[in-house]
Amino acid sequence: MTYLKVGGALAALGIVVLVSCAEDAQPPIAAKTDDVDAFATTLLNDIQPASIAEGREYCGYIFESGAGGLAATAPRRGSEDYCDLPEPDDSVIASYHTHGGYSEDYDNEVPSTDDVMGDFDAGIDGYIGTPGGRVWLVDYDAQIARQLCSEMCITSDPKNDPGDAGFVPQSFTLDELRARFE
Repeated sequence: MTYLKVGGALAALGIVVLVSCAEDAQPPIAAKTDDVDAFATTLLNDIQPASIAEGREYCGYIFESGAGGLAATAPRRGSEDYCDLPEPDDSVIASYHTHGGYSEDYDNEVPSTDDVMGDFDAGIDGYIGTPGGRVWLVDYDAQIARQLCSEMCITSDPKNDPGDAGFVPQSFTLDELRARFE
């Protein structure tokens, strides 16, 4: 799904219109709060059931709407371990994605190094929902990934095995994540 920022008269009025080039285009999701963390947590909780049931990631962007509020692109379906997004435009403030259902093949209760590096490279924050129900914030300014809330704070996979994740600290630097995945 490719989202384009449309210019012209609407842009001159400060209104940003996102146009999807995908056949299954859906309108942006408007936030009912100006708290990005709360909006991202609600958004992730809403898409967790489908992500878990299908065993695939879902992803999108959170952006500032032309009216000054928050909105998000409709969730995009990814694969078991990947979800591709186009380059963000200047209105994007964060990415979001789920980690799908529980799998003993992945360390899916923590962000991957690719998750963190992708957000850092884009210069934005990122929000990640895990099968165990954790929400992580990839904080671009602080250059860390930290838990906003721990297990079961959003919908979790009933098949999740908390013992499989081992010790999950409250935060990681990129180097600490690299060490965990070595």
